[in-house]
Amino acid sequence: MAREKIQIKKIDNATARQVTFSKRRRGLFKKAEELSVLCDADVALIIFSSTGKLFEFSSSSLTVTVHWFLYKQENWIDAQCPLAKGICKKLQGGPARTQWKHKAGTIDAFTT
Repeated sequence: MAREKIQIKKIDNATARQVTFSKRRRGLFKKAEELSVLCDADVALIIFSSTGKLFEFSSSSLTVTVHWFLYKQENWIDAQCPLAKGICKKLQGGPARTQWKHKAGTIDAFTT
């Protein structure tokens, strides 16, 4: 029996939307881990929920990967990729940045 194809649109019911977010987030993290293992790739995944909560996965050091992305590629991002520029802006402000800074500080404390 085949699965029913769902229409990709915003889920109106808040509870159903949260359940879907949680399940798909776990699935996305699993796929990111598989990609990292199978292809020996450095994978970093950052997700912000609709409430601004931060979820992350990294196959190596998330701090190192994010620093590389934000600082080493800054000129490329400005010129080439509006989506990445938007992500950088989201990382630079709001409660998610505070949460990220706290996590990064905690990670740095354990790795240094």
